[in-house]
Amino acid sequence: MLLILAYSLISLFIAWIWVDYFRLIDIHHKNSFFHVVTAFLLGGGSVFIVFGFHDYVLNGHALEINGNILNDLAFAIFQVGMLEEFSKIFAFFIFFLLFRSHLKEPIDYLMYVSICALGFSAVEHVTYFSRSGPEIINGRAILSTVGHMFDTSIIAYGLILFRFKSEKNSFLTILVCFLLASLAHGIYDFFLMYPPLHQVGWLFTILYFLVTISVFAVILNNSINNSPFFSYKEIIDSSFVFKRLFIYYCIIFGAQFLLTLLDHSLEWSIESIALSVVFSGVIVILTIGRLSRFNLIKGRWEKIKLEFPFKFNSDSAQSRSRVSIKGENFNEAHINPFMETYFYLKPISQQSRYLQVKKLAYMEHKVVSKKNEVFYIIRIYEGDKMSNYTIHLLRAKLTYPNMANDKYPIAALLRVENPQATSDAKSIKKYAFKEYAVLLPMG
Repeated sequence: MLLILAYSLISLFIAWIWVDYFRLIDIHHKNSFFHVVTAFLLGGGSVFIVFGFHDYVLNGHALEINGNILNDLAFAIFQVGMLEEFSKIFAFFIFFLLFRSHLKEPIDYLMYVSICALGFSAVEHVTYFSRSGPEIINGRAILSTVGHMFDTSIIAYGLILFRFKSEKNSFLTILVCFLLASLAHGIYDFFLMYPPLHQVGWLFTILYFLVTISVFAVILNNSINNSPFFSYKEIIDSSFVFKRLFIYYCIIFGAQFLLTLLDHSLEWSIESIALSVVFSGVIVILTIGRLSRFNLIKGRWEKIKLEFPFKFNSDSAQSRSRVSIKGENFNEAHINPFMETYFYLKPISQQSRYLQVKKLAYMEHKVVSKKNEVFYIIRIYEGDKMSNYTIHLLRAKLTYPNMANDKYPIAALLRVENPQATSDAKSIKKYAFKEYAVLLPMG
């Protein structure tokens, strides 16, 4: 009984990790705790739809895993994936009927769909933990939890496109997204269930999961960028989000270690948690790292690509490669406050040959290149006349030190080569690095 209570508390804490995540990234329109709890309870209750379907609809007619690839794939997609996705989205549909007026921006749809999924997965967690023991806590805390949110978020994305983006055949889009969610869920489970993949299926599941993280990141980013309340003054502190999630998962690892001590020796528990940290820890870092990075560009719909959330960067000077997480690795919280404001641009070097001295500047726009690099279009004024300015680009300094006095951001100043360039990003053809400068507020 005490173990069931412990597993229930851990399952609730796992859900809270991602509820808090949405609270941190929902920067334009805050949501109430009452609505969060309601969505969570509806999601938890939707598990009984699955139970009821198996007991009263599939009674005696259910598919079973038998090693036949088509049978097992159908089992995973339709009997597991489609049924569970229907249950979770039905819970959200009830929430939608009750609180439709509360859903005001795209991220609201993703948040409450994900919370319904968190309620569903929390009930699942207690069942699986009770059956298999605490050793699986960390794996389910990241893979299953985020997987449930991602799968149902595909359906939510169809709803978002329907409401916030003019799409032809919008109702068909929602249906297609439901089928894609069922497929995504089924493929994840198929790798784990298919008997011929018993030894290596977990590896395919992890690789597949990492690809879905990249898709989830784009869906989240597009939702935030297309909020009707969008403002560059509202920022996501990516470093803070990452640190908060990291601490949460450290607590999960600690809880798992303590629970394994109840049935195993200290030596065995230390060895088990060490393997968990190495194995699951990498997945946690990649997941929270990618999901804490955002490019906040008003009205931007980034295309969804199937890719891993990491990349290999070669260092020709040292003849080696290093792995880095995709997405901008600078904290937009430092530069975005300068958007659409006047500020001073001061050269870092005292021997500056380009800026030479501190100059007045104005930040007009923020754009993203084809390589997903963020640039800021600025005016730099010459003399006292406000009409006398040149167009330049700023690119955040990605290596340390990238802050002056731990307070003001440092950026690369790029000279636009074509003099006729305007603040329209399409008019900027070529640019060249000139020097590093620090952004200083006028006050």
